[in-house]
Amino acid sequence: VGVGTDDERVAEIREMVRHAHAAGYQVGVHVTGDRGIDTVVDAFAAATDAHPRPDARHYVIHGDFLTPRSMERLAEHGFGANMNPTIKWTIADLEEELVGPERAAYEWPYRDAIDAGVTVASSSDAPVTLPDWRQGIATMLLRESKASGRVSGPDQRITLAEALRTYTANGAWQDFADDWKGTLEAGKVADLCVLGGDLLTADPHDIPGLPVTLTVFGGEIVHDLLTG
Repeated sequence: VGVGTDDERVAEIREMVRHAHAAGYQVGVHVTGDRGIDTVVDAFAAATDAHPRPDARHYVIHGDFLTPRSMERLAEHGFGANMNPTIKWTIADLEEELVGPERAAYEWPYRDAIDAGVTVASSSDAPVTLPDWRQGIATMLLRESKASGRVSGPDQRITLAEALRTYTANGAWQDFADDWKGTLEAGKVADLCVLGGDLLTADPHDIPGLPVTLTVFGGEIVHDLLTG
């Protein structure tokens, strides 16, 4: 977005989103901060109001400080959010110094967003962090920081099933691929991995260390720890 007054920058964002939406594209916008997120979500809503189109699935990428207002609009219009739990794990302590403990605890509000009806997917934002979904799962369950182990926002914890869904079914939904991947069903592509442990009973602290024993991509075994 170019230089100009706040109103001019907001108008430019709205026009960019409107133009892409009217052309039939899905729009995903990297945006952080509550004001920026509200601006983008409002642009999504304005574009769909001006050019109605079913199931556009626009989404915000990061969504670190999603406001209740934006969550409501995302859910209402069938839009999504793609969050980054491993970044939360990495910078939670630093964020307390920058935005204060209360806002840092709220950052990446998984619980509130899911409860509001938003389709939430997860990603690593690699190479900002390593693309290790196991650490992401642990972070969503624990909300602990990497540096100190302090809990940051326990009320934003989600369940194991919800966390796994952000990496599987909801990610496929975001990509308009939920009819052929994202869940283990007959007729869908076999993209999966097998861990050397039980996710359902494992201590969340131990999940990042569970070995990946088997990886299947498109029905083909691409990694097998047992056979090499």
